Amino acid sequence: MPDGRQALLAAATHAFACHGFDGADLRSVAAAANVSANLVRVHFGSKAALWEACLDRVVAIGLPAIAGVHQIASDSTRPLGDRLCSVISEIAAFYAAHPEVREFVLRHATEAPERAVLVSDRLLRPAYATVRELFAAGIEAGIIRSRHPALFFALLNGALNQPPAFPMLLNRIAPEIDPETSRDLLIETTIATFLHLPS
Repeated sequence: MPDGRQALLAAATHAFACHGFDGADLRSVAAAANVSANLVRVHFGSKAALWEACLDRVVAIGLPAIAGVHQIASDSTRPLGDRLCSVISEIAAFYAAHPEVREFVLRHATEAPERAVLVSDRLLRPAYATVRELFAAGIEAGIIRSRHPALFFALLNGALNQPPAFPMLLNRIAPEIDPETSRDLLIETTIATFLHLPS
């Protein structure tokens, strides 16, 4: 039942992201996937194996975005500032399109050491590696004011890594900001705040 397997993976990714490994309940996952609870054992064998399959799914979603960012970052035909702006836009678009990836990584990069290592090795380090040289060049050029590319990477991801409810939350404190345009404004504000581009 391949459809059941995919439904379980989607539901489990959400559950692990929201409740962590220990808090995710397999019966609730099966119910959310609208499949029988015994399919978890049939397809994955154990909760740990289900979590690893979810990580595989998250990595599969993230790798094309990492490759896209790498392509922008390494395109030396484009000006440095232009590449930095495009990378910020690309990262923001990914977070907006895949909130479950963001939540899964945030939750498990700081949970049990064995799971944190897997998330770091398979997602966080590759993502950082794609932009490290670009950010270092930005620091050297004075466009990025940071002591280390990793500090800028962390700060940038924290700024862009807003929850799905961000447009409505922003609208509640500033009704003049249209929720439809808030994501674009977030990118614009992040670029204006974080990059010191030449006039």
